[in-house]
Amino acid sequence: MNLKRLQEKLLEKSIISNFGIWAVLSSVSVLAYYVYPIFQLNENQILYLFSAAPQVIAAIYGLIVTGYIFLRNELDRKADKDESFEEIVLLLKTEYFDSIVSISLVTLLSISLCFLVTVAETGKNSEIVNILINLSIPTIITELILIISFVIKILNPNSLEIASNKLREITTKNNSDNKGSLEDFLKNYNHLEYILEKYGTAFSNTEFQDYDSIQRKRIAKSKLVNILYNEGKIDLSLKNNLIELISFRNSLIHGTTLFVSQKDVERSEYVLDKLKEILQVG
Repeated sequence: MNLKRLQEKLLEKSIISNFGIWAVLSSVSVLAYYVYPIFQLNENQILYLFSAAPQVIAAIYGLIVTGYIFLRNELDRKADKDESFEEIVLLLKTEYFDSIVSISLVTLLSISLCFLVTVAETGKNSEIVNILINLSIPTIITELILIISFVIKILNPNSLEIASNKLREITTKNNSDNKGSLEDFLKNYNHLEYILEKYGTAFSNTEFQDYDSIQRKRIAKSKLVNILYNEGKIDLSLKNNLIELISFRNSLIHGTTLFVSQKDVERSEYVLDKLKEILQVG
C-alpha cells in the first residue's frame, strides 16, 4: 500500500467511524424519546438553548480551525528543517485534515438542526420538534467527541513516533522476525542517497558545473527521484521502489524501533544495484 492509498483509507475510515458514532447516539436518543422521555422542555427553553448552541458551536469551530492552521505551519517548518520528516509530516497532516473535515461536516449538520428546531417550534407539529431535538443533541455531542479526540491527538507528545510506525508498516516488505543487518541497510541507503544527490541535483541545477557547489542546495530525496524520472533517467518501477525505500528509511530513524528484516536489506541492495546500472555509475 502506498502513501496516497493510505491517505484515502484513513479518510474513509474516519468518515465511517464518525458516522457510526452519530448514528448510535441519534438512535439511542430517538428511541429513548419514544420509550421514556427523560427531559421535557418548554418553548422558552427550546428557543434559548437552540439559538445559543449554534453560536457556541461556531466559536469553538473557529478556534479549532485557527489552531489547525498554526499546527500545519509548524509541521511544514519541521519538514523544511529536516527532509526526513517529509513523509511523516504528510501522514500527520492527512490525519489532522481528516479530523477537520469530519468536524466541519458535523458542525454544519448541528447548526442546521438547531436552526430547524428553532423554526419548527413556531409551528403546530410538536412531534417534528421533538424528533429534531433528539437528533440535534446527539449531533452536538458527536461534535464535542470529535473535537476532544482531535485535541488529544494533536497534543500527543508521541505523535511523530506513532506516525513513523504507521509509515513503517506500509513501506516494509517483511514483518517477520527474520532480522537483517541494519548496518548493511544503512550502507546501501547512504550510497543510494549519494547517487541521488549527485545526479538528481545536477539535473535540477544545470548552471553549476561541480558537485560540491550544488550539494549545498539541498533538495528532498523524493523530489530528486521525481527529477530523475521526469528526465527519463529511471523507469516507473524504480521510481516507486526508491520512494518506498526513502519512506521506510525515514520511518526507521524516527520510529520506536530500528529493526530491519532481511527482506528490507535485500530490497535496499537490489534498488541500489538497479540505480547504479541504469545511471551507469560505480
